[in-house]
Amino acid sequence: MSTKGLTGSLKTMSLPDLLQWAGSGRKTGTLSLKSGPLHKKIYFQHGAIIGSSSNDTREYLGQFMLSEGIITEQQLKDAFDLQAQTKVMLGRILVKKGLVSEGKVGEILRLKAEETIYSLFLWTESDFAFLENELPPGDQVLISIKVEDVLMEGLRRYDTSKKIRQALPHNGVVLKKTAKPLPPDIASKVFPKRIHDLVDGRRTLADIILEAHASEYNVCQVLYVLVQKGYLEVGKGAALAAARAPADTPQALMEAAKELIKSGDSEGALVILEKARRTAGKNPEMNALIQVAEEHFIDKAYRHYLPPKKIPVLKKPLESLMSQDLSPEEGFLVSRVNGSWDLRSIISISPLREVDALRAFKKLRERGIIDLVEAQARSA
Repeated sequence: MSTKGLTGSLKTMSLPDLLQWAGSGRKTGTLSLKSGPLHKKIYFQHGAIIGSSSNDTREYLGQFMLSEGIITEQQLKDAFDLQAQTKVMLGRILVKKGLVSEGKVGEILRLKAEETIYSLFLWTESDFAFLENELPPGDQVLISIKVEDVLMEGLRRYDTSKKIRQALPHNGVVLKKTAKPLPPDIASKVFPKRIHDLVDGRRTLADIILEAHASEYNVCQVLYVLVQKGYLEVGKGAALAAARAPADTPQALMEAAKELIKSGDSEGALVILEKARRTAGKNPEMNALIQVAEEHFIDKAYRHYLPPKKIPVLKKPLESLMSQDLSPEEGFLVSRVNGSWDLRSIISISPLREVDALRAFKKLRERGIIDLVEAQARSA
C-alpha cells in the first residue's frame, strides 16, 4: 500500500536534489511530476531507478519506433487497428507481425524509459509527490540505472539545451542544407540522416520535430551538431510571433472560460485559458479547468463535427496548400490525408496530443481545406 511522502514543486526543490534524496535514502516508490497536461513518473527500488512512464504522446512506444525508422506510419496504423480488436499490447503485435524482434522491443522500451527521465531535466515548473512503496504496473518493462548516472546525463542535456537555444532560438527557425555533404559516419546513422533529409529550406524547426516523431531535444540536438559542423545553416526563418499579454487578469479570464464551458463553447474556453496560462504561472485551478475544457472539446468534436470513423479528403491539391499559411500541426495532418485513413487512424499515428490534433482538424475543415466522407462512400 502506497503512502504520500515528500511533496512540493521544482521551484523549491530541483529535480537533481529530488533524485539525490531518493537515491541516498534508498527509497522505494514513485516520484510523480505534473506540468500542465503532462504527467510523468519515475519508479525507484532501494534507491535505484527501475522505470518511468509518461502521458506525453511523443514518448509512446509507437512514436519511438517511427523515429528510429523501425516501422512505417502505415504499419503502426495497422497495428493499432489490430490492437483495437485484440487488446494485445502494441509491442507484442509488432513482434507477431514480424516487424521487430522481442529484443529490439525491449531495447526501445528501455530507451523510452530513459528518455522520459532525461526530459524532466528540461522542465522549469512542476508539482511533485513521492508515493512511498508504490511500484510500477506488472506489465512495465524494468530498467536499472544508478541515480548518479542519470544526474550526469540529465545535467549534460540541460547545459546542451541552453547552447541549442542560442543557435536555434525558437521553433519558427528555418534551416537549409549547405554544399558540404554528410560524411559516412553520420549518413550511416538512421536518425541523424533522417533529420538531415527533413531539412529542405522551407520546413520550420516545429515542422521537422513533428515529422521526426521524436522529442524536441533529440531533434534539436542533431540539428545543432549539423549546424556546428557546417552541414546545415540557419536561414532567416519565420518571424516569431510576439506574445501579447492578456488584457484581463488570469482570474478574470478563468471566470470567462468557466462561462464558455457552461454554454458549450469549450474551444473558446481553451483559447482564453491558453492566454491566461502565459501570465498565471503555476495555477492548479487553471490546470484543472484546462483539463475539463479539453475533455469537453474532445467529446463534442467526435460527436458533432469530427466523427472518428469518417475519412478526411483534401478539397484542394496538396501542392496548392503551400500558400495557405498552415501551422506545423495542420501541415503534418494534411500530409497524412490520403483518402483511405480515417480521422482516428491519423490521430493515432500522430505525435500530437489528441486535443491538439482535433483542434487542427477542425480548423482545416472550417477553412475548406478538408472534407469528411463516409468510408463506404469513398470506396464506392
